[in-house]
Amino acid sequence: MSWPLPERDQERLALAKSYPFPTPGGSYLFRAGAAGPLAPGSAQAALFADRLPVIGHGSNRSPEQLRRKFGARAEIPVSRAWLSDYDVVYSAHVTQYGSIAANLQHTPGARAEVYVNWLTAGQLRRMHETELGGENYYYGRLGGVSLALEAGPVAELSEAHVYLSTRGCLPGGAGPLGLAAVASEGRPHGALRQEQAIALVRDRHRPARGLDEHILATIRDPKDRKSLIAEMESDAVPAQAPHFEILKRP
Repeated sequence: MSWPLPERDQERLALAKSYPFPTPGGSYLFRAGAAGPLAPGSAQAALFADRLPVIGHGSNRSPEQLRRKFGARAEIPVSRAWLSDYDVVYSAHVTQYGSIAANLQHTPGARAEVYVNWLTAGQLRRMHETELGGENYYYGRLGGVSLALEAGPVAELSEAHVYLSTRGCLPGGAGPLGLAAVASEGRPHGALRQEQAIALVRDRHRPARGLDEHILATIRDPKDRKSLIAEMESDAVPAQAPHFEILKRP
């Protein structure tokens, strides 16, 4: 882990079940470890100078997770945005803190709410440390897309950077399974809350376990978690991101 887990089991369970963690419901400026106001349009244009737009579609949307990763001293403008022809779905892997993480899936006609973190070069290096060490994500460029920003230096981006899962997507019937906690327009498949998704994976792969027992086992036992991920990957929905160019591998 590149940031410390809670020590108590109840806190670990609450963390795992609350992914992808709360957002303010709009654009914000992450400063002093909390979310503050971010003016619409380019009113705070200097904030965005020399920063790279990196899409947060899972936990990186949340100031709570940014605080865990960057501490209280970092300053990061975060633009709420709508990404056309993609949806936020569950990936076929479990994080070291017990959650089933998110992935982007090409979904023509859909429109998903994401958050764009505007990162300095140093902040991007830190984000790489938190995302690329677990062999579950690629980092790259999503180009030729429509990403409408609620606040930021421009109203729309045609490309941004992003971390996408190497494992494919968690199946929910005939297609992938969406994150119910993430707003999406035109989503053609089902969606579940995090605790429901964890229970689904438990039922499929570790049915003898109680839910909390299952979550804690994936946190405490790396071998068990890796074995579970391999099983999940074996029946995953193939990832579809035709606009994605890989720049860094885990």
